[in-house]
Amino acid sequence: MKKLLFIALFLPFIFVSAQQSLNINNVTGSQSVFESVVASGTGAPIKYEDIQGSPYQSPLFQKASVGEKYGNIDVRYNAYTDDIEFLNNGKTEVLPKQDDFARIEVLSSKQAFVYFKNSAEPKGYLTEIAKGKNSVYKKEKTIFKDAAAAANTYQTGKPAMFVKQDPVYYIKTASGNMNKVSSLKKITDLFPEKEKEYNMYIKSNNLKFNDGDIAKLMAFINQ
Repeated sequence: MKKLLFIALFLPFIFVSAQQSLNINNVTGSQSVFESVVASGTGAPIKYEDIQGSPYQSPLFQKASVGEKYGNIDVRYNAYTDDIEFLNNGKTEVLPKQDDFARIEVLSSKQAFVYFKNSAEPKGYLTEIAKGKNSVYKKEKTIFKDAAAAANTYQTGKPAMFVKQDPVYYIKTASGNMNKVSSLKKITDLFPEKEKEYNMYIKSNNLKFNDGDIAKLMAFINQ
């Protein structure tokens, strides 16, 4: 009897969970179509596998939660198209850019991608470096460089390639403003009332302009 009662109580939760997973995997329409090709000025479109480099932050799919309702979804970020790709029964599709799916958090690393659609800059998916009263985001971008034929017999042609660009960092302050920053000094400039204290913290801890140290600085600022 107890076993039957346990099943009766928890079966609805299992059913809801399954429904939620199916909802995201049943996304259809042109926005969900994924094509791993790039238009080329040299002729036919080029497949990803024929291009040097990678458009992905990480080529492997990772389990993630999507929005507030969906969990255990296989995702990866395409920094060339600025899309989150997900697996639907073994087929790669593109996550729609809408409010329900605006936050994607990788379960193993807790790395989060946040979609910004209304701001003039930045726009698209950003990696969340630090979250709090003041938050830090990083925009990663990969560009495509087309193949180039040799100009003459003394030169060699250049293959098509994906090239990663330097990341761009943004600080979202408590006021809601997004500020592009290119150094730790640019970050402390946003907080003039305690700028001297923050600069001393940077110096005493020998912080550099990288993800880990930026997160440390922001944790100190937010305390």
